[in-house]
Amino acid sequence: MRYTSIITLVILASTTLSSAQFDDMGLSQSCMDEAQKLIGSQEINACIPISSLASLFTGSQKGDKEAVMKTVADSICSLPKCSDSLIASTQKDFRAACQQDLKANNDVVTLIDVAISLYSPSRDSMCFKNSTDGYCLIESYTAAKQIFDNAPKDQSPILTFVGAPKEQVCTPCNKAIANTFNNYQKQHPEAFTDIKDYNDKDVENAKSALTGKCGESFL
Repeated sequence: MRYTSIITLVILASTTLSSAQFDDMGLSQSCMDEAQKLIGSQEINACIPISSLASLFTGSQKGDKEAVMKTVADSICSLPKCSDSLIASTQKDFRAACQQDLKANNDVVTLIDVAISLYSPSRDSMCFKNSTDGYCLIESYTAAKQIFDNAPKDQSPILTFVGAPKEQVCTPCNKAIANTFNNYQKQHPEAFTDIKDYNDKDVENAKSALTGKCGESFL
C-alpha cells in the first residue's frame, strides 16, 4: 500500500509540472526556470508527456482520482521509458537549480525531486496490468481506499493493514509493485535515503507486515 502512495506522488508531480502555474508556489527564479525547462524538454516529453497532461486540470476527469490515474498511466505507458542517464542528468540539473528551494523544504520542489528519484520503479509499477487488462495501480489504490474507508475511525494504519482481508492485500498486482520497489531499493538505496522523512525502520516494518500477512515468498 505504501508503494501505491509513492506512485501517486509521481503522478501528482507530473500533473503539477504540467499545470505550469508556478507563480504562487514560492519557487526561486532559478528553480522556476528549471521547471519551465523540464516542461519544454523534448527529451523528457518523449518519455514523460508532461506538456500533454495539463488537460487533467480542465477536463471532466478533474477530481476523479481513478480517472486521472488511468489517463496518466495511458499517456506514460504508451511511451518508451526514460533512460537512467536522462533521469540522472535531469535530477542533477534540477537539484542544482532548486538547491535553495530544497533547503527551504518547498513542498512542490520536494515532491518533484522525489518523483525524479523514484521515476524508474514508479514507471514500471504504473504500467503493470492485472488479469483483466486493468492497471495494477488502480486496482491497488481502490482496494487500499476500501480497506481504510471501512476501518474504525482513528485506528492505526498498521492495525488496519493487519486486519485487512488477505485477498485484498496479497494480490499479484501488489506483489509485482512491492517487489519492483524492494529490488530498486536494494540496488539504489540512495534514492530512498535522500527522501525527506524517510525512515528505514518504517520501511522494514512495512515489509515485515507484508510478508507476515502474505508469506515470506511475497517479497
